[in-house]
Amino acid sequence: MNKWVRLFILFVFLCTIKAMGQATSPVIHPDNSVTFTFKAPHAKVVQIAGSMFPQRNRIKTPIGSFSKESKKKMKRNGEFWTYTTPPLPSEFYTYRFFVNEDTIYLDSNNSNVVRDIDKELNYFIIGGGIADNYATQNVEHGKLYHVWYPSTLNGMTKRRMTIYLPPAYQTAQSSYPALYLLHGSGGDEDSWRNCGRAMQILDNLIHQGQCKPLIVVMPNGNVTLAAAPGSDPNNPNAQPTSNNTSSMFGKFERSFVEEIVHYVDTHYKTIKVKEGRAIAGLSMGGLHTLYIALNHPDVFGYIGLFSAQTTNALNDKRIQRLRSINNTWKELKSTLPFIGDRGLDKKISSLTESATNGDLEIYEHLQDKMKRLFANPPQLFYIAVGKDDFTKKLNDDLRNLLDTNKYPYLYNETDGGHTWENWRKYLVDLLPKLFIK
Repeated sequence: MNKWVRLFILFVFLCTIKAMGQATSPVIHPDNSVTFTFKAPHAKVVQIAGSMFPQRNRIKTPIGSFSKESKKKMKRNGEFWTYTTPPLPSEFYTYRFFVNEDTIYLDSNNSNVVRDIDKELNYFIIGGGIADNYATQNVEHGKLYHVWYPSTLNGMTKRRMTIYLPPAYQTAQSSYPALYLLHGSGGDEDSWRNCGRAMQILDNLIHQGQCKPLIVVMPNGNVTLAAAPGSDPNNPNAQPTSNNTSSMFGKFERSFVEEIVHYVDTHYKTIKVKEGRAIAGLSMGGLHTLYIALNHPDVFGYIGLFSAQTTNALNDKRIQRLRSINNTWKELKSTLPFIGDRGLDKKISSLTESATNGDLEIYEHLQDKMKRLFANPPQLFYIAVGKDDFTKKLNDDLRNLLDTNKYPYLYNETDGGHTWENWRKYLVDLLPKLFIK
């Protein structure tokens, strides 16, 4: 479709809006260009930001690239503001509007909304390619359940996870393999359901015979919250944040098999052996995945790392230093009790707690644990990362360790960075590789 035809389509579209006095948004044109319309008669500037635009201010560093979302100025047409994209490739796209630079609005004409950490976003899908996997198709559907399970993590009594059961699960007599699918920092048990489109991907690939029918367990890896925002009875007003360092000190990994895997194996028709279990995760969930698997070499037969954060930056020497600080402080307090200032004591105890109660043992002795894991190797050790991902260097270092020791793995390097566009593709790529004899 040439430039003049596209301009004519846009002209007809704008005339229709003016005649109707209301907006239709978004409109996907035959060439896969998309027009957005936003009504803001008193606005001075309206911009649109979305995943369909290349990110700006890309800064390259030794560990990868960092960037910010791009904003495009919309054009005024009476009370309405419009913007038309170039033709877009097949994908699941999210967007939102900015009025007068900083006030954020959703598209009131588009009821399709997802939450990504602390942001709500509208979405639309361009079909005809990879995103056909992300759309709700006319196929048999599995079911999603929010499930509360008993937990002692962080002093709690229960936590919530989301579980996908495949079509025909309720009537089937046979047992199913299980994939434990973990989210990134700031996420929760709804992340893979929302931005990850896990249910649609599973329904579509199972229908096509591309992957085995399986149970998928999506836990909440945020140790400070029992459930997604608004659903945590202990903290109903908690707001999510992407800065979730408290979940990177071993507590979640330490409790995972005993609490989550045990509950799932007890309450669902699972194949209760290593060959019947897989675990995969993105970013922080990749950190959790790696160290849960390393510390339980006989539990998971398939391991998937998506843009994985392969270390929490606490190596063996740093962990030992924390223990030394704790021991020195205890000796000092016993010798000179008057220095035991409560505020200082609380800060030091908080700093060293994970090291002294054994949580940080999860991250120690990486090479020894890797050797035990590959003594009876997993069926698949899968690593996927984008060329511009800021975790690329971490993943390269992990691959060097695997190569040096001749440990087998499958590597998938793609374009792009630390984004849901990549993580959805990695799930589509991984699922057909699971539970194949």
